[in-house]
Order: sequence, then structure tokens, then C-alpha cells
Amino acid sequence: MKTVESWQTKKIYAIANALGYVDRQDKDNDILHMIIFSQAGKHSTKELTYREANEIIAYLEKQQNNKIDEVMTAGQKKKCWSLMYELQSLDREPNNAPVGERLAGIIERQFQVKSTPQRIFNRLSRDDGNKLIEILKNYVRTAERKWMN
Repeated sequence: MKTVESWQTKKIYAIANALGYVDRQDKDNDILHMIIFSQAGKHSTKELTYREANEIIAYLEKQQNNKIDEVMTAGQKKKCWSLMYELQSLDREPNNAPVGERLAGIIERQFQVKSTPQRIFNRLSRDDGNKLIEILKNYVRTAERKWMN
């Protein structure tokens, strides 16, 4: 299996940085690394295969092409990913579905838009982002209550 090449890593970081997805203070929990984990199940660009790196690049390019002022902000996206990982940590029984698939399912149910792990937030506005955050907070609160009982 062919490993990621340096030009791919540079391109991933260049696009992600332009989108505001790279957080130098919290590199392991920035949006870029959450995307890498949701898309490929890897924690770092170094772990990606050549094909996975190309898929991440394609995803980031789509995000870049769709970037307008009315879409969800990078902060909203980061908060959604953070809440999803918190929700996953509260699972009583291990759930084999990747966090990206779970989030896409929630978005489809709540907003009646097509969402896939590769195109999670594409059809959501800033207002939708705020609503999604509140929905995910409710999911987390419900899961916490179930843990307590």
C-alpha cells in the first residue's frame, strides 16, 4: 500500500490552514485532525495512505470551493466534532459506526438534507450550525443521564 507523499501533506495543510481548520495550540483536536479521523480513522497525516490523502484533499477542496459567509463557521464545526466525541465516550456499548457517519445521520434526520461523512456540513448555514450544536448538547445530556442511572 502506497504511503502519503510529502506534497500531499503540504497540500492538506495549505488548504486546511486557509480554511481555518488548523489550530497550532491544539494540533491533536483541531478540525483538520477531526476530519482526518472521521474520513480515514487515522490520527495524523503521517498515517494516511496515498489514496486516503487524496480523499482528504478532495474533501478540503470541496470545503474551500463552498466557502461563503453563510456556511457554518470553523468554530461551530469544531464544537460539533467535540460534542460527537464526547457523545461517543458516553456510549454504554461500543458503537462500531464512525463518528462521521453518526454525525451525518443526525444531520440528515434533523435537517432533512443529504449528508455523508465526506460532505458533513456542506448544506448547513450558520443558524443551522447553532441549532446542530444545541441538538448535540441535548444528546450529550441525555447520554449523561443514562450513565447516571
